[in-house]
Amino acid sequence: MAIEGFLIGPALLMGAIIGLIELIFVHSDEAHMGWLMHGLHALPATMLFVFISMNISFVFGLLNLSITVNPFVNFGVRLVIAVIAMLKICVAAAIAGRVGEKFPHTIAIGALVFAAPYVWEFALASVLGPMLPF
Repeated sequence: MAIEGFLIGPALLMGAIIGLIELIFVHSDEAHMGWLMHGLHALPATMLFVFISMNISFVFGLLNLSITVNPFVNFGVRLVIAVIAMLKICVAAAIAGRVGEKFPHTIAIGALVFAAPYVWEFALASVLGPMLPF
């Protein structure tokens, strides 16, 4: 992966986009009026997971270990981050009670957290990158 720097703006932007998608999923899955509080709780957590996923290559570069050069290690760590994000969604839905968060929506958010660095690098960086202030 060619992303070598510490990404703040792109990570926050992608996190906000994926967080809003999760907010839409929460609204469509929950029948009662508590969807907004659950959804607003999900937004910063999603942004955190995307931030970690997008900056893991930078952290691996700081470690300077031979195993971190392998792209499959990047994929594996991003996959673990996505699975943790999916578990967080399932646990939050179970704790909240009457929340009927659908499993396909959970998988979609996990896949977006996993794919965020690649979507940014190969699709959005050339279009949105120059517009970001940092």
